[in-house]
Amino acid sequence: MIVAKMTDGRFVQVMRVTETVGFSDEKDWVMVCFDFEKIDRKREQFKWVPATTRFDWVRDFSFGE
Repeated sequence: MIVAKMTDGRFVQVMRVTETVGFSDEKDWVMVCFDFEKIDRKREQFKWVPATTRFDWVRDFSFGE
């Protein structure tokens, strides 16, 4: 699980990174989940942000492999 701290203090889970999305001609996007600690996630908890978005830090939390 990759977790990032946004510059506004919110913690998000990085769900997906892609070059293109259907709603924009711009390149490079990151899908983040704002309520990643919840088991039953809803569509409004996910958001596409440009890959140019700044994060304070990004960490990979891998458990037991």
